[in-house]
Amino acid sequence: MPESAVRAALSVPNSLLQFVIPRPVQDGQQMTPRLQLLSTIAKPDLAAKSPPSKTHRARGEWAIRVATPMRSGGVRTTERTIDGPAGPLVARLYEPEGLPEKPGLIVLVHGGGWHLLSVDAYNGVAALLADHGRVKVLSVEYRLAPEHPFPAPFEDVLASYRFAVDNAAALGVDPRRIGIGGDSAGGNLSASVAFHLRHDERYRPAFVALLYPAVDWDLDRYPSSRLFTAPLDYDGVARAIDFYRGSKADNDDPRFFVAAATDLSGMPPTYIATAGMDMLRDQGEALGQRLVNAGVDATVRRFDNLPHGFATMLVDADAHAAAVECAHAIREHLSS
Repeated sequence: MPESAVRAALSVPNSLLQFVIPRPVQDGQQMTPRLQLLSTIAKPDLAAKSPPSKTHRARGEWAIRVATPMRSGGVRTTERTIDGPAGPLVARLYEPEGLPEKPGLIVLVHGGGWHLLSVDAYNGVAALLADHGRVKVLSVEYRLAPEHPFPAPFEDVLASYRFAVDNAAALGVDPRRIGIGGDSAGGNLSASVAFHLRHDERYRPAFVALLYPAVDWDLDRYPSSRLFTAPLDYDGVARAIDFYRGSKADNDDPRFFVAAATDLSGMPPTYIATAGMDMLRDQGEALGQRLVNAGVDATVRRFDNLPHGFATMLVDADAHAAAVECAHAIREHLSS
């Protein structure tokens, strides 16, 4: 369907959509009709029943563009190229109007189960975080699984973060206020990079922002893994993890999933946003508690009645408000 037609359908008020969109109550929570519709639409592409085709990936890009349009004006974008470990990597710098001299910057790592999506798909997300976070955003690409399993995506994101620090002057930002963050699989990669650099005097991130992150490959440890089924379900996430996993030995590597670390002390200040109706909810919150227990300055914020992926569903008012609140957390840590 044309994007204009889908956007028109998504603009129908929730007061009318509620009569045609079934909305189950789960764990005492219920999505808005629009979020339920978006979650239902997204589920087939996130099921990971087979390695993604070119068509599959293109459909995922289209869906995010429709659900997360970028408003015009206010944020300037420029293309960048980063020298990655296996070749050039695409990146895009977002600069909102009215920033002070040498503002902070966050390296944004997109989600998509390690096998879908791109910098282009996250155009609207990056612009919102830049505008409301009052920081520059460097949205970065990485090689996708299963063609490029772990550690390739991790190594690409690590190289991109180091690029941001090494080129702070050229990017026009304060090297002391550079953080990293992402959602879902991007949260996984951000947490792992931050952990890897936690004792590095030069590269340790100033802040980590994790939105409904995947931080533990062992889904059976968490009740929410079986409680919620849209847009993610247990089997789809397990298959996506298999796409990403290089070998069984990776399970014990904190660069693969940070929950494998035995000691989380030294991690940078961390903000974790979870979605109340997300199968990954409990593992994100468990990581937050482990960080607090390890003496890390960590905050966990649960957004009830929202699904996994809410930051890419900005056409919904509740999802938009939650994403703005996440941007404000970035602003609090990096903009002054």
